[in-house]
Amino acid sequence: MGDIENQGVTLREMFEGQVHLKKGVIKILSSMSLKCAVELGIADVIHSHGRPITLSELASALNIQPTKTRSLFHFMRLFVHVGLFSKTKVVNHNEQEEAYGLTPTSTLLIKDNSYCLSPLVTGLLDQDFVSSFQYLSSWFKANDLTLWETVRGLKFWDYLSQNPGLSQHPIFQGLRSMVDVGGGTGAFARIISEAFPGIKCTTDNFKYIEGDMFQFIPPADAFFFKTVFHFFDDEDCLKLLKKCREAIASNGERGKVLIIDIVIDEKEDDRELTESKLLFDIFMNFNVGGKERTEQEWGSLFVNAESRSMTFQKEYLDLVLVPLGLLIMFTYHLFLLYRYLHHPHTTAFGFENNDKRAWVERFMQVEKKDAGVAITVITSNISAATFLSTVSLTLSSLIGAWLGSSTNNIFESELILGDTRASTISIKYISLLSCFLLAFSCFVQSTRHFVHATYLISMPEDNVPVKYAEIAIIKGGEFWSLGLRALYFALNLLLWFFGPIPMFLSSIILVIILHYLDTNTTPLHNYSTSESCTDQKVADRIYGKATFIDHNNNRGCGLR
Repeated sequence: MGDIENQGVTLREMFEGQVHLKKGVIKILSSMSLKCAVELGIADVIHSHGRPITLSELASALNIQPTKTRSLFHFMRLFVHVGLFSKTKVVNHNEQEEAYGLTPTSTLLIKDNSYCLSPLVTGLLDQDFVSSFQYLSSWFKANDLTLWETVRGLKFWDYLSQNPGLSQHPIFQGLRSMVDVGGGTGAFARIISEAFPGIKCTTDNFKYIEGDMFQFIPPADAFFFKTVFHFFDDEDCLKLLKKCREAIASNGERGKVLIIDIVIDEKEDDRELTESKLLFDIFMNFNVGGKERTEQEWGSLFVNAESRSMTFQKEYLDLVLVPLGLLIMFTYHLFLLYRYLHHPHTTAFGFENNDKRAWVERFMQVEKKDAGVAITVITSNISAATFLSTVSLTLSSLIGAWLGSSTNNIFESELILGDTRASTISIKYISLLSCFLLAFSCFVQSTRHFVHATYLISMPEDNVPVKYAEIAIIKGGEFWSLGLRALYFALNLLLWFFGPIPMFLSSIILVIILHYLDTNTTPLHNYSTSESCTDQKVADRIYGKATFIDHNNNRGCGLR
């Protein structure tokens, strides 16, 4: 005793300290008892009874073993003391008995009520949640960001994705889904976040829309968050507020963001209320990385959101640089098309076509038995076009499969300087897919024309117009070039996945390189054959006779 008094602690203070510690140790029974009351449905039984219910009637309604009726009495005595249920006297068979009734608190546990909080109780007191707090000391010494990662080895939201049943508790509502309210009337647009998308229902004027609110929030006049922000840290909350601003801006009207959440105020709140808020703060911070905020912290969050909205958003880069890059590419190719149609000799295509016409004309004049070289050349072009068409189709299939199955996209990283929203990523995929499909179609058409040319050149008759073969060869080359251009555009769009800046720079570099490759400065060679020489060779084939060739005509044969 003397030692205690020498330390400045009285016996009464020591006794009160023991009571306080033991209360903290055994307080978990209060939570477990509350969970049991919800699971048994005591509030529902009393509500259905229509009046205060005696202990025996309650035990009978709950189908409790008679030997455990006494334990139920101890149970109800605790609940009466903490104010969960009330106790009164009723006359039963001319005798007074104690009976239990509902209180304002227990009415919140009636399942038929729209404001029922029973799922909240069972959700927070779920075994997976409660058991994780056994490892708090281990978590403090570990490198994991949350208690959930220390205990389960994965993040809270990943755990929910593997255990869908947990996500159905209303405690998780308000996390990842959106509520769209009819915009024009100025009614609330309520955002209900859930662990998984997929719940879709209509309650009063609120329509629940599946999705991830970090990726997209539909336009509306107002957005209403109820106990949502305490699930997230400040950075994620700023992202949510940013999405709201974007949704309001896209709606073309002014809007409001309404938030109902917990505010810690240790000076104004009573001790019990403050303790509840601080316990929620521990629960949110340890498990999901969120927190409860003081009034000052809420104010700082809103100030930061406003200051960020005044800065340049990286998403704007896509709106400026991507269209500009595509405009550069399209403008160059329109200019190239004009040169090809009106000044073909200034382009590499015109230079090649001049050689192709002469090549076709020569092979159309030789004996059919000597046309094997021409067929071999065309076959090599067919093989190349077939190979590239196969590659284009394969890449299209891979992109289609990726687009249909991917959920967590590596191109949505914050390190990418540009718009990383899921909708924008989808546009990138579709654009790239379109280029590969266009390339595939062009290479197939190129193959078709080259095959047609082989038929014309190898045809036994000599009355096939040279012009037909020329058109087939040139058309095959043109579709080949179009297929390559589609692949060049695909390369450009592929770099867009890494941000609009790489895409824009690649557009400029690609146009410079293509301009160098597409420009021809070499004069076209004038391949010509005199008509008399050509006619004579045709006559030799038809009649199989040796024909005298005039010396003057013979000088005109060949190349000039």
